[in-house]
Amino acid sequence: MKVLLGGLGDDAHSVGIFLIKIALEEIGFQVTFLGIQNDLDTFMEKAYDHNIIFISSLNGHAELYLADFENKLKKLIEKDTSNKIWYLGGSLSVGKLSSDVEKFFTLKGFTRVFPKPVDLDVIIDMLKIDIVKYNIQQKEIFSKENKNRFSSNSNLNFFDNYLLTEENFNKKRKEIRELWPTGLLVNDEKSVVNLKRASNLSNLLWKNKIKGKSPLIQPRTGVAELHKQIDLIKNLYRHGIDISSVQLDAASRRNYFSHAQKGFENSVHSKESFLNGFPVPIHGVEGVNKLVNSLPIPFQIRGGAPDHRFTYEIALAGGATGLEGGFICYLFPYEKEISPYDSYLYWQYIDMLTGKFLKENNILINREFFGPLTSTLIEPCIPIVINIVQTIMAASNGVKSISVGYAEQGNRWQDIAAINIMEQLVNFYLRKYGYLNCQITTVYHQYMAAFPKCEIKSEDLIIESSITAALSGATKVMTKTPVESIKIPSAEDNIRGIELTKKGFLKSFNSIIERTEIEKEVALIKKEVISIMNVIEELGNNNLAKGIIKAFEKGFLDIPFSPNKYNMGKVITLRGIDGAIRFADCGNLPFDESVKEFHYEELSKRVVTERENRVSKLIEKDLIRITKGDYKSWPLNKAYIN
Repeated sequence: MKVLLGGLGDDAHSVGIFLIKIALEEIGFQVTFLGIQNDLDTFMEKAYDHNIIFISSLNGHAELYLADFENKLKKLIEKDTSNKIWYLGGSLSVGKLSSDVEKFFTLKGFTRVFPKPVDLDVIIDMLKIDIVKYNIQQKEIFSKENKNRFSSNSNLNFFDNYLLTEENFNKKRKEIRELWPTGLLVNDEKSVVNLKRASNLSNLLWKNKIKGKSPLIQPRTGVAELHKQIDLIKNLYRHGIDISSVQLDAASRRNYFSHAQKGFENSVHSKESFLNGFPVPIHGVEGVNKLVNSLPIPFQIRGGAPDHRFTYEIALAGGATGLEGGFICYLFPYEKEISPYDSYLYWQYIDMLTGKFLKENNILINREFFGPLTSTLIEPCIPIVINIVQTIMAASNGVKSISVGYAEQGNRWQDIAAINIMEQLVNFYLRKYGYLNCQITTVYHQYMAAFPKCEIKSEDLIIESSITAALSGATKVMTKTPVESIKIPSAEDNIRGIELTKKGFLKSFNSIIERTEIEKEVALIKKEVISIMNVIEELGNNNLAKGIIKAFEKGFLDIPFSPNKYNMGKVITLRGIDGAIRFADCGNLPFDESVKEFHYEELSKRVVTERENRVSKLIEKDLIRITKGDYKSWPLNKAYIN
């Protein structure tokens, strides 16, 4: 049977549909996988060649995206009378009863509707019933298309580390700053004044690292209105944060400035935030500067999309001394269509802008790379390789203060090893390429995947996560709250997260480190990273940007669950019986047989222990076990499997 599977609308969630894809292929279905961010017309166009259509929507806006579904389905049936099954699932609505949502979409023409996420077995069992019930006939199965995902990048052969010349950079700056009215107020002279007056993030990070203190504390915040954002960070400052920051709202991340403006206006009118972050482009230089001046601590902007050139022009002009993101880490987890080649051009602009302030005005701006990636079952070698390449690219454009990030996975010894070997290898490759004066600091993200719904377990997770962060020697920790799986955190929730983090730091002084276990993990991760880096260097002829793009093309670097079409998507990761992340399928990763054998043996232990050999079911367990609280304690190496 042929199944069409994909996500609808601007929803960027990709893990669930990847899991369904794996499960369907395991039992013999041929799956046409559309990935995320599809419109309804795409599903209708491709439905002609498929028996079964799965549509996913996880951001609660399904009714909006499917407003014309009934009419389009009628037109399809007029041209194609073959029986089809239409499944709709995810988190389809905000606030409505599941029964009402199910009835609404069933009347529209869907065969089955799953208003909330359900177990894989439920979906598969119902599908088998419906295939018989609706007499679904086998479509002719053609061989899978073998498209060259990189065919549009013929100019890759001319790719080098200096694609954006200084002359082109200056021309591009003028274009970028004209994208929205607030950009016209960017003035380099005033920017220098604001940056020199501001508390400097690079200096704080480096002093903390040199002194070997506990990690600096930084929460995630972001509301629509400026005065509420200032009140929020002031409140958190009173409870001990070291660095203030804002997350961009979804519209600003995508450069939908008019949407962000509308969301801001609605927020002011209703006195409730209609945006899921702070709209930097709307508040402009003056708004950012007010945020910067509201506290005596450094300020950073955090985004979450491939192109932040306009926003970061505003941020720097307002006095923000830290910018997050990079051409791989802010592309592959968030965007389906943009290529890494185009993303590199966007981020070279930001690195050149950062380097310009250092070169011309002696102002050190920190550039941070987002280590969590898709935040789901990420084996450490993958973010470490990406951090290395992005660091070299930033350094080549004059950046001297760089923070490399990693997200806690849950096995304490693997997480400590990852932070330590990441810093070591980043510095090794900087020396190798001749960049000797860079300040490298590390960022530890408290667990980024689905949190336990039980607040007691969530609180314990945060405390233990903070112990791991402290033991790893990370320079900074990005904090979470105990209500991550329940609601959008309030100021009080953030304060509670900060208090729990501090409690963990104190407990770390009496914690025992299993150095033998850490050394084992360090040796494995180092071997994996060097294997991939050797291939990247060979493919790019020591041009790492070109090499990493070619590595993605060939699958020599492959991010699990990435929605980006330039990611091969063959690599599959699982937890071992000790909670550490292992490769269930190495795909095309260039590992030697000893590394592959190690991961195979770790997976075999899990299969025997859980008496389950279906990869899809093991992944499903890994995805939901933490949020269900189905584990003995955190960290997971104490006993992941009950």
